Amino acid sequence: MEKYKVCPSCKTKNEPTLLECINCEADLTMVKITDEATERMWKENAAAQSAAVVKWVRLCECGAKNPANARKCGFCNEDISDITPVPDKEKEQSAPIYVLSSLDGQYAYKMTADEVTIGRENIMGEYLSAKSYVSRAHAKLILAENELYIENMSNTNFTYVNNKKIPDRTKLQDGDEVGLGGMNVNGRRQEQAAYFLVRIGQCM
Repeated sequence: MEKYKVCPSCKTKNEPTLLECINCEADLTMVKITDEATERMWKENAAAQSAAVVKWVRLCECGAKNPANARKCGFCNEDISDITPVPDKEKEQSAPIYVLSSLDGQYAYKMTADEVTIGRENIMGEYLSAKSYVSRAHAKLILAENELYIENMSNTNFTYVNNKKIPDRTKLQDGDEVGLGGMNVNGRRQEQAAYFLVRIGQCM
């Protein structure tokens, strides 16, 4: 079987006795002599090793996927240090999931329905019940074509996105701050309002 050296720069096959590539003149002194069978074996071994590399992740209860060494969820800030890492089986991009995580770290809500009403007597009620600036039916969350929108329903204390009162349906982005019943005034937030950070993860 014919022996040759493969140039590391241009991949040209050279005579095994050459010290420079005939095509690009790259140095071949340290290049190993090979043949087609050996080269095929190297490629198969490399492919097998690549396939054998398993990525491990920690899956939070909110549905977010985190690095195996993460101690807190990057989306809802929950402690995940006691969750056992598992192999990452995701092969293709799936629909995003939206999580609204309270700024105080006490509550996180994962959007699972196409449309929900949030307020003291609706979804999130267990967390919002003590927030007097939040209405019983304060805002509507709408999931449409993998995008999340929020719509104000309160006629008293309103809904704010990134400290701006929303006039109508507003699209939410990763990292947006949602204020229910209050806003940031001179660096301070009202205690009786509720504030959430929007986080986007991936479905498992």
